[in-house]
Amino acid sequence: MRSSIPALCVALLASPCSSAPSITHVIGQVHVVSIHVRDQAAFDSVFLFLQDVLQLPRVYGEPSKPENKEQRLYAGFSVGNAYLEPCGPYSNDAPFSSNCPARFVGLTFSPGRSLADSAVELGLRNFEHSDVLGGGGLPKFVFLYDSLLTSKRQAVSLWEIQNTNDSVNLSFLSDSLQKTKGGALGVKRLQEVWIGYPGEANLAAWNKFLRPCRRESDIWLVGNGPALRLVPSKESQLESIVLQVGSMARAKTALAEKNLVGKLALDAIELDVAKTFGLRIVLQEK
Repeated sequence: MRSSIPALCVALLASPCSSAPSITHVIGQVHVVSIHVRDQAAFDSVFLFLQDVLQLPRVYGEPSKPENKEQRLYAGFSVGNAYLEPCGPYSNDAPFSSNCPARFVGLTFSPGRSLADSAVELGLRNFEHSDVLGGGGLPKFVFLYDSLLTSKRQAVSLWEIQNTNDSVNLSFLSDSLQKTKGGALGVKRLQEVWIGYPGEANLAAWNKFLRPCRRESDIWLVGNGPALRLVPSKESQLESIVLQVGSMARAKTALAEKNLVGKLALDAIELDVAKTFGLRIVLQEK
């Protein structure tokens, strides 16, 4: 984990990529940020942290029960423009440390136009991926296997919802968060996801995957979802998320009351990772 919080900034305006405008968008925006957990006890801890401590709206899922101890569990919480989805157990993942039983792992995108078009475009860009899976009223998926984008600590996929009235669609998210006034911290939206890349080849692969989305330096602005910030890292992994809050003063007071204040920067607060089960969550007002 990083020992300090770099300066955080999101470009309010971004210049178009230099790519030709005829290039097909593989992705529309980030839809889900998945949190893999070591075991069901960790799932329950993260679930209750998001629901009861941060007071984010729960859209689907429930804690473990005696009868489902062997079942992989999923839950979705609204952060306004995307879902945070604790899921697991993933005991076969890269090892979890004893004090960090959860980590951000998965990025699930909506397709640029259709999932079928995105699958074709992935092939044209020489990214290894699955066939289109699912359907029959359930979401359709394409999973990426490209070693420059994915690892045991990072999964990338696209999904396409078949039922447009289903509660996992993004149109439900903003209203649900507004009704709760952003939960305990006054969250407005998921502002950024930080993607760690270990080498220049990985960075080039991400740039190829994301084009022709709008770009400003190392930040990609992807649809109406969170921006993606590419940062150097020891391995391919999701480093952290940045939540935009309506008032930093309100958020700081709430964090202090809940004993969640971690590292401080001039314009940002990182929650104490010892209290977030290893998840790096940063707050910023703008």
